[in-house]
This record gives sequence, C-alpha cells and structure tokens, in this order.
Amino acid sequence: MVANTELQRVGLSGWRTGLANLLGKENHAWWASRRWLVQSVVWAVIVNGLLALSLFFMPLLFGTGGPDVVELGLAMLFRIGGVALAIGAIVLVQDAIIGERKAGVTEWLLSKPVSRPAYVLSKLLAHGFGVLVILVGLQGAIAYGLLSLAMGKPFPLPPYLVGMAGLAVHTLFYLALALMMGVLTTSRTTLLGAALGVVLIGWLVTPIGLSVGTFVMLMPFTLVHILPAAVQGAPLPLSVWLPIGVTAVLSVVFVAVTLARFERLEF
Repeated sequence: MVANTELQRVGLSGWRTGLANLLGKENHAWWASRRWLVQSVVWAVIVNGLLALSLFFMPLLFGTGGPDVVELGLAMLFRIGGVALAIGAIVLVQDAIIGERKAGVTEWLLSKPVSRPAYVLSKLLAHGFGVLVILVGLQGAIAYGLLSLAMGKPFPLPPYLVGMAGLAVHTLFYLALALMMGVLTTSRTTLLGAALGVVLIGWLVTPIGLSVGTFVMLMPFTLVHILPAAVQGAPLPLSVWLPIGVTAVLSVVFVAVTLARFERLEF
C-alpha cells in the first residue's frame, strides 16, 4: 500500500531525470497494445508484398528468372521498400512531440521532475527501437526468407546484413529529421511537407546525381540506390560504409539540434 500514499524515488538526476519513467510510457504505447502487431502486418504487406510480387509473380508474367529475379527483388526491397520505410518512420513520429505540445501534455510533464533532454531522448529511443525492430528487423528477416526461397538456397548473409545496416541507418535518419521538425515547428503540415519533401527530392534527384560524380554517393538519399549493388557485390566508386557513416553523423546532428532547440522552447 506504500505506493498509494507516497511517491517512489527514482535514482536518476541531471539530464536523465525522469528518463526511465518516460521511456516506460513511450514503450507501453508501442508494446502493451496492438500497435506492434498492426504495424508488423501493415509493413509486411507493403514491403514484403512488393518483394514477393517481384520475385514470384512478375517472372510468371514476363518470363524472367534466375539472377535477374533476385536483382529485381533487391532493387524492390531497398529502393522502393527503403523509401516506404522512410515515409513510415516520418508518419509514425509526426505527432510524437507536436501532438503532446498542442494537447498540453508536454507542459504538464515538464512541470514534474523530468528534464527536457530526457523528454526528447525518450521519444527518440522508444520510437527508434520500435522502428528498428518492426520496420527494419522484422521486414528484413522476412525478406531474407523470400530471397532465399527465390534462389533455392540461402542468400549470402554478410552482404545482406550490410544492406540491412544501411537500411536501418537510412530509416533512422528520417526519424531523427521528423523529430527535429517536431521541435522546430508546431505545424504537422510543415513537418510532413519538409520531411516527405526531402524523401521525394532525394528519390528523384539521386539517380541523376549518381551519373555526375561520386560525391553524390555521400548524401543520405543515395543509400537506397547503392545498397542493392553493394549487397550483390557490384563495384562501387566509394565504399558503401562512407554514405552509411555520413548518414549516421547527420542523424546525430539532427538529434543535437533537437535537444538544443527544445531547451529554449517556452511553454
């Protein structure tokens, strides 16, 4: 009955104040409801549905097979699926901060023993984990099974894991971008317009840029275009780890901007 009569002390201080409780709240929204199941099914249909279509049904229609089918499947998985996952990450976190700010939840939470960095990091960690597990990890595992089935033998695992690492970094880049926009603006329209605009501009411009010079390969937008080649072991002008590293660094910059801007917000 002690819990009903007095507050329970949490042994965290400084920037970590309230982080454990906030993480529990955010993780509860992901894993203690049917959200994880719904998202798993939705993204299995979107990502692996397209992959299955390219691996098993398009060959029947157009009479192709062998390596061409696997090449088409990898392009579908990383180029189309990668863009879809980026859009999914943006949509999933679009309301994480803006919605609570407009509802007054953020102001109420910050009136408690909760630090501002803990508030932001709880969003990043909980949503980042959910996106990595459901959108990238689960869909990547299903896709690996489909590719192996199409080949009639296990798909080479090391290069596939490199591709998945790139896809994970690419997806988290857009999640960090959306969270940053949620602090820079209170308009969902502005957030979605800016974040989705970056996705679409990168998708349209990158193929042209890749034919101009290798520098474009360092941009985050290039990952979904070069990962299929990297997974197949095709020669690339630059190591695939360079654009992956640049994308990761930019994601950290977005998080730093988010933390710095949130510290100065008035509620």
